[in-house]
Amino acid sequence: MRGRFLAFVLAVVAVGCSQPRSREFFQMRENAEYGDTYSFSLDLCDSTVTYSMDFFTKLERAAFERFSSEDIVLDLRWFSPSDSIITDTVRVLSSLPAGGDYYTRDMITPYEGVRGLAPGEWRLKAKVVNSPEAVRGVGIILRREDGTR
Repeated sequence: MRGRFLAFVLAVVAVGCSQPRSREFFQMRENAEYGDTYSFSLDLCDSTVTYSMDFFTKLERAAFERFSSEDIVLDLRWFSPSDSIITDTVRVLSSLPAGGDYYTRDMITPYEGVRGLAPGEWRLKAKVVNSPEAVRGVGIILRREDGTR
């Protein structure tokens, strides 16, 4: 009986210590390099899972001004564990706001490019190409999906 209880406790502790299924990273504009480039370090070391990712941003405006109808374009530079560089572009669609209030608008868009990356520690630099002054910050949601790569 005591052995079963100990096994149960160990199983509960092991499940409770597993990595979360998703992680969010957000950088404010004040912390961006040159006011328009956002840097992230991503742990994609687990080769037994598939990763998915979304980009999100928050726009802001002054009173009585309009939000831009222009999509936010991000130029991406992925730095691999072996220091090779992969470039890509993603558009955060302004036509599909995810929320916000009078002064802010939240926007999110899925990104498919993370699926083909090799396992390891990756660095990502995302540069806002247009309207960097309207962008309050840039973030990513990294999810671990069921299944293998």
